[in-house]
Amino acid sequence: MATIKPQLLSFSPRVWHHWLFWVVLFLPVGLFAADSADPPSLADPVQRLQDFLNQTKTWEADFLQQIEAPEAGVPAESAGHIATAKPGRFRWDYRTPTLQTIVSDGQTIWFYEPDLAQVTVGKASRLDNTPALLLSSSAPLQTVFTWEVSVDESLNLPAVHLRPRKSGTIQEIILILYPDRDELLKLTTRDSLGHISHFTFRNMRINQPVAGDRFQFKIPPNVDIIEDRAQPSEAP
Repeated sequence: MATIKPQLLSFSPRVWHHWLFWVVLFLPVGLFAADSADPPSLADPVQRLQDFLNQTKTWEADFLQQIEAPEAGVPAESAGHIATAKPGRFRWDYRTPTLQTIVSDGQTIWFYEPDLAQVTVGKASRLDNTPALLLSSSAPLQTVFTWEVSVDESLNLPAVHLRPRKSGTIQEIILILYPDRDELLKLTTRDSLGHISHFTFRNMRINQPVAGDRFQFKIPPNVDIIEDRAQPSEAP
């Protein structure tokens, strides 16, 4: 029989970056508006990124994730599939090295770990005070981030660097688009513990129909259910 264990919902570095990617992908219109005084060579990559985010309503891709952690030495690698749909719905299915599913219907979040026979259930509103959801603010860019554009040395492509003005777990987000089409090629995050997470994507489907039931999660039998009952003010 399943057992229910109330506890404070917390996030491992890997789960934190899941949330971060989803939020960055669905930033609202206007967040990346570049200052008109910026030279065109700097403003254009930001405008391309804004256009991509604005036009993306649904998105699917296979992903490869590599996490560099100072304490680990060798980067950890995982892979799977992601599907997203505005507003606020997403599904991460990790296939390697272990199975894991993370689903949100915009109101509820489920973290399912089959090897632990465990599901953690929380409310999407619990993340309202976290640095990740700060990125979804409609405030002007200059009040939320400092930003700059550089050239990624390995890809020789423009990279947009975002650094939150408000201190928190996430220190920097770097986004790169394909040079010949408006698709996300790479996303990198760096956190306050020195973890660097790289996401690359393949087999993308943009603005194609995604069945709504993919963003619902049916809790399997015989698993432990961990419920988050903390107040929103207690968000990590």
